Amino acid sequence: MTQSMNLRFFFFIFTLTVIPITRSSSSDDYQPYIVLMDKSMMPSPFSNHHNWYTSLLSSLSDEEPAKHLYTYNHVMDGFSAVLTKSQLERLEKMSGHLVTFEDQLGQLHTTHTPKFLGLRKHAGLWPISGFGEDMIIGILDTGIWPESESFIDKGMSDVPSRWRGACEAENFCNKKIIGARSFSQGMKHRKENISTTDDYDSPRDYEGHGTHTSSTAAGNRVQSADYFGYAKGTATGMAPKALLAMYKVIFLDNSYDAAASDTLAGMDQAIEDGVDLMSLSLGFIETRFYRNPIAIGAFAAMEKGIFVSCSAGNAGPHPYTMLNGAPWITTVGAGTIDRDFAAYVTPGELILFI
Repeated sequence: MTQSMNLRFFFFIFTLTVIPITRSSSSDDYQPYIVLMDKSMMPSPFSNHHNWYTSLLSSLSDEEPAKHLYTYNHVMDGFSAVLTKSQLERLEKMSGHLVTFEDQLGQLHTTHTPKFLGLRKHAGLWPISGFGEDMIIGILDTGIWPESESFIDKGMSDVPSRWRGACEAENFCNKKIIGARSFSQGMKHRKENISTTDDYDSPRDYEGHGTHTSSTAAGNRVQSADYFGYAKGTATGMAPKALLAMYKVIFLDNSYDAAASDTLAGMDQAIEDGVDLMSLSLGFIETRFYRNPIAIGAFAAMEKGIFVSCSAGNAGPHPYTMLNGAPWITTVGAGTIDRDFAAYVTPGELILFI
């Protein structure tokens, strides 16, 4: 049988290497795990890998059945599930199992830029590229606020026929936002309580970060924009004619976090839907590439010709603080521009600050 992409990734990182599996010594409680499988070992009676995975899980007899979360079709050959320690031990002995790692949480990373970068409206890269026309950008973030003027579809062309995505929310999409999905099963099964007052268990954004990153990447032109009276002008994203698809994987509990299983599911769906590039402004604690969900998903995307851009994190500028540093990812750090905003502040009668 033809060797799977996932197995290529596995041996790309770990040729002739023995992989240690860290097991918890805690009680036999249920925990979410991500399981990497060798699909070439799937028995012939199974018509597809999803049925094989669910059959394996159903065979793990226990007082309570194992809970299947996601089957991954593109980012890796495997699945995520909620298991007890004893169920995990039995699963690791089964034919086709490669490696298992615990689900983990990743953290959120935080109008003159086009001119500063040398982008001009009537000459150069912007018009040559059609301002990103027909390019589909998949954003994995806190969701999106579709009512923003940056996402009005005026001047947008029809949605490409190659697009396979969908909108999970009613009256959410147009010719600018062409896809909107959310993935929260991993968060919920980590016993994280998604806020019902300060977030939405849907593609809608509450925090604003996903709306910000989406408009930065592909916001349509908004005239007469300003920041509290400063910098009046026309706001635009870097690719104003590009199309947007939101995959919400970050939710508020005590802080804004993303479960690894949800992040993989979002990246897997983005590949299935047909995005041309992915943008992720979040990160997980640096670990081996085969345990890092973004590195795993980005490797699969790279193999399929999908460009992946990620933030470098918020911990700099000290050494060894960069996240998302896999060589198949374009990692973007913070920068400065040639613009300052000055204001007068008078805290007392005789003191004036500028």
